[in-house]
Amino acid sequence: MKRKITVVLTAFAIILSVFSIWYLIPKQYSETINGVYYQLGTEEITERIKVHLDGKLQNHINGKRSFKGEIDFEGSKVPQIPKDRTKLELHYDGHNFTTIFSAFRIIDDKGRIEPNIFTYGWVYTDDKFSEFTIKVMNDDGQWSPSNGYMITAPAKDRQEAMKRSQGLIKEFEEESRK
Repeated sequence: MKRKITVVLTAFAIILSVFSIWYLIPKQYSETINGVYYQLGTEEITERIKVHLDGKLQNHINGKRSFKGEIDFEGSKVPQIPKDRTKLELHYDGHNFTTIFSAFRIIDDKGRIEPNIFTYGWVYTDDKFSEFTIKVMNDDGQWSPSNGYMITAPAKDRQEAMKRSQGLIKEFEEESRK
């Protein structure tokens, strides 16, 4: 009887270990999410866009996720990064807030780079990294709550985007007060 219990417990421990390793190892994450680009204070600037994420997504024991990779936006109105910048990066660590940035400026036609941070925007997201909203910085590196630009995904229209955005920002603000 003791032998059966030992065999069952050993099998259970092996299965649990294999599952834990599979669950915790970072996985390639390449997704395109439909979203909305819009300006606060005016309904004239609204565009459905696509947000491309390509990187590694990792689950953590506490149920949160982290992501490290590139992000790109497809749309005619959505601001693009300057031509002399490396690709936009997103490093999300599971804490509902991060930034989108380009860490380097390309200095010549050979592709040489120099460190130079360019902040595209501030990202607010949920614990599962399944929805997010971005406050897009303007040319002088500022953002305005009265007429600032936003990207929210997933969303199919401005109303859904604004509702999701307000919820994510409110959730972050409540968490940061604790």
